[in-house]
Amino acid sequence: MTLLRATPLSSAFTLTGHAIVSADGMIALADGSMPDGLRVDADWQAFQAALDKSVLVILGRKGHARHPNPGRPRLVLTGAVQSLAKDPDDPLAHLWNPAGMPFASLLDALQIRGGDIAITGGQGVFDYFAPAFTTFLLSEVHNLVLPGGTACFSDGHPRQVLARSGLVPAHVRPLVAEGEATATLWQ
Repeated sequence: MTLLRATPLSSAFTLTGHAIVSADGMIALADGSMPDGLRVDADWQAFQAALDKSVLVILGRKGHARHPNPGRPRLVLTGAVQSLAKDPDDPLAHLWNPAGMPFASLLDALQIRGGDIAITGGQGVFDYFAPAFTTFLLSEVHNLVLPGGTACFSDGHPRQVLARSGLVPAHVRPLVAEGEATATLWQ
């Protein structure tokens, strides 16, 4: 599925990306699985708290299939539907094909009028929303490299892509005492 690019929304919304990456910008191994080295407790706790506060969580079909929904409204990007459909297996999830319905129309259909929308990946989802992110919380594990892994963005390291999208690093905090992992808020 070729994704169309999202366009910026009104100020009633924030589109916040969330990713933890290796030093070389990978979000997963080549098979799509997440290695233990990308699991950082402080990041996971902050990530879950952010998702709990979001009005909608947007992710790809592979992530949706791999990680069961803990009761949050979800939007799954997929080419398996014409435009928008309820997920038959998850009462809080909708399946959406961006080629069949613009994002603003989708928000109207779901009656979402404002709030933080969490974008959690994978690569195609991050690529689609790259020009529209309001903020992006990028966590990095600095001592881990995943050659041949799945990149966060298809066209470069997340820091490069976020900078090209007009975001700047606003705050950096260590995730572990040794500084081997950090979280940077891009705005």
